[in-house]
Amino acid sequence: MSEKRSQRTDSQLLSTKQLAQAIGVSESSVKRWADDGALAAVRTVGGHRRIPLAEAVRFVRDTRAAVVRPAALGLAASPIARDGADPLADGLARGAAPDVRAMLHGLYMRGRSVAAIIDGPLRTAMERIGERWRQEADGILAEHRATDLCIQWLNQLRALLVVDDEAPVAVGGAAPGDPYVLPSLAVATALEAEGIRAVNLGPDTPLDTLVLASRQEGAAIVWVSASTDAARDRLAGDLASLIAATRDIGARLIVGGRALDARPLDTPADVQVAGTVAEAAAFARGLRAAPRPHAERST
Repeated sequence: MSEKRSQRTDSQLLSTKQLAQAIGVSESSVKRWADDGALAAVRTVGGHRRIPLAEAVRFVRDTRAAVVRPAALGLAASPIARDGADPLADGLARGAAPDVRAMLHGLYMRGRSVAAIIDGPLRTAMERIGERWRQEADGILAEHRATDLCIQWLNQLRALLVVDDEAPVAVGGAAPGDPYVLPSLAVATALEAEGIRAVNLGPDTPLDTLVLASRQEGAAIVWVSASTDAARDRLAGDLASLIAATRDIGARLIVGGRALDARPLDTPADVQVAGTVAEAAAFARGLRAAPRPHAERST
């Protein structure tokens, strides 16, 4: 049976009518999909079907269903671009949270991968906002406001991603001396979208703490980002010991960040250098798809 008793709150659940309205189909179709197992549903005490929001999002993405009424899913309608402007950059700079959520969730609903959203429209928008301080007095304000909205969206998206408790674990964070929250959070979200359970330690993470967490979690992947020159130099100085520790754990190491673009690190072949979030996600996807050693020995 695809249905089971719900322990979620009503705010996390959709009625069959709400989902039907959202994607422009009949309520009977949604009920049939739930009864056939194509759409996982739960039952209320009164016996009514309810669809967890995360499951509704999965269904929309997998079936490429058109979201004709975003409000039924708790989303605002995406704003219309005017005069060649970038509506995402504009919404981020203004702190227009509903517009930003609508645009980013809309991209995700239409099948765009998390990594592609981060590396594409989100990165472009943030780069445009980052240039504002050269010309406009509110440039720093706009950048900080936009960063906060990006963090909000990534955390909201992570709440929708369902990762198996038995999935491989990735542990990571920003290198010592790196105060930026967003890059490491972006990697964590993209890895979870690939079915990897991500433990994000956040900014300015001591490398011995990173290693300790990786041992405790039995990590298959360890990632570290460096967005400043100081963080890049700290990472370079301790890279040999970090590589040795991750090898001892049996994990694969991913390093990346904008500070490595201009000044790459000298890394051995078994260290993955990710210039984009998509590269980190692809590496994790390949590692997850590879047969496990004990499976190869089986007869």
